[in-house]
Order: sequence, then C-alpha cells, then structure tokens
Amino acid sequence: MKMTDKTQLFSIELEYYDRVNELTHSGILTHLPIRDCMGILGIDGKEYPLPTLEQVVELFNRNKPLVEIKVKQGFNQLELTPIAISTTFLITQLTSAILKHAAEENIFETKRTPLDTLIPVRVNSQKQVWIWETLKQALETDQLVYFPQEFSTNHRGMTKLETINNKHICAIPGWSIGLIETFSIMLQPGESKTYCGRKQLETGLSPKEYLQILKSESYRGETGKTIEDFLTSFINHLETRNEVSYDVEDNNALWCLGQYLKVPYAELVPTGRWFRKVGRIRLDMHRTGNKRCTKSWGASTTVRLSL
Repeated sequence: MKMTDKTQLFSIELEYYDRVNELTHSGILTHLPIRDCMGILGIDGKEYPLPTLEQVVELFNRNKPLVEIKVKQGFNQLELTPIAISTTFLITQLTSAILKHAAEENIFETKRTPLDTLIPVRVNSQKQVWIWETLKQALETDQLVYFPQEFSTNHRGMTKLETINNKHICAIPGWSIGLIETFSIMLQPGESKTYCGRKQLETGLSPKEYLQILKSESYRGETGKTIEDFLTSFINHLETRNEVSYDVEDNNALWCLGQYLKVPYAELVPTGRWFRKVGRIRLDMHRTGNKRCTKSWGASTTVRLSL
C-alpha cells in the first residue's frame, strides 16, 4: 500500500520491514513460547505478538483521512513501539548495546546529514544509563501517568496497563503503531516550515507550552513521546547507524510529553538525552513549566493510529 501527494511517497511495506529489522537486530523482539511467534513479553506477563504487515495495512486504511493529511504535513516514517514491554528491560537492552558499541569502538555522535564525518563519542565505563531515583521508583507503577490531557491533578491520563488496553493508543494489543517525522536533530528556532497549516515544532519551549500547542487543530492526532518511544528509538538508531541520539550538546534533548508525574513538590515530565560530557544516557524529570533549560530541549510527536 502506498500513499502519495505531489512530493511525498510513503510505502507501508518498506517501512514495516525496516522497523521489524531494527527491532530484531536490537534484541527487543523475542520468541514467544505460547504463541510460537516473535513479539514481546508485557509487564502484565502476557505475550504480545509483533503486529503483522496485514494488521498494519488495515490500521492505515481505517485511519486513511488522518494519515493522508499527516503525510502531507511531513510525517514520513512508521513507528512501532512496544508500549507493553518492561521499561527496565529496554534500559537493560540499551546498556548492553552501548557497551557493545563502545568495545567495538563503533559509537559516534549524531550526524546531521548522511555526508557528515563520523565523530566518536566516549562512553562512561561505570554507568551507561543514569536514571533519577524518583523516576526509577515510578516506572511501571500507577504513579507515572500516560498521555495526560494537562499537567495537573486533573490530568485525565492513564496508567501503563490502561494504555496497553486502550485501542486509541495500542490498536494492536501492546503496540503503538504510528507515524513520525524524521529528524536526526530536532528543528532549532527559526528552522521550521509550515505544511498544510501545521508549523513544525522547534526546540526551546517548556512542556506546558508544547502540550498547549498540540491541542490546536493542525496538530490533531499527535501525542507526545513516552520513555518507551525514546528508548526504542535510541536503541534502534544505535544498532542500525552506530550513532547516539538526543544529544543535549546538539540542543536535542527530548521532553517525553506522553508521560507525567505529580510529586508533593512539583509537577514533572520525563526527559531523555545523551550527555556527551559524561558519556551516557540520562533519564530524569523537570518541572512542566521549566524555562531554564528549554534552549537544549524540544518535543517530538507521534500520530498513533487507533481502532
């Protein structure tokens, strides 16, 4: 199945097999003994088979009007995120991948264009993935809210288990299937363009500002990223291109707008970034109205297809 306009081509089949190869190569997929197929084991102990090409094509057909406008707005890559999987498992896979590439001296900075020179990065020998303790304790608990409608006690979001079973997020059980824009480095202030009434997102805003923008009609169907999106993307990019992602030194750190945590002293949004100076991934949280570090942070979105 292909969707086109005058300037863009989107092949679901090619995109599907690219994503499957990435998930296989990265070790995220595993053989499911009960279903006797490839897929993931969810945090609820259930097996979630990898969506088939036929299921993905059907999902695109069901969402054809939305897909057509989003492709015209610049969304040109299929995203398959195993939302049901243990975040801790993804972190373990990421740590192993970083260590393997470091041992092979095959880990480099993010290239802005395919013609850029590869620049090696150092990897911290003691800790390759650092997680803020408050976030670590909240992972895969009901404390961490998924897809909040606002950053407040009236968030109207979901738990992870509710998300897994929500057909608007996981149309195929356990999996988020959607469309994304492809930027190696998020657009900096002044770099965005407007397609079909939608202005591309730029870095430099707070989580609250981004969430307000996503409520506009031209951003219909878009949601913020989750930590699962971030980790899956980072692992796949490292394994297929030998490059780190979301380097804060490139002003490319990611707000994970798809999640939210309320603690006694603040309302917080997770962030993910490669910390070049220290040589590791850093997962922590910042206040939803944070303006102090917005120069280096940005938001990316996913159009999650629903049933």
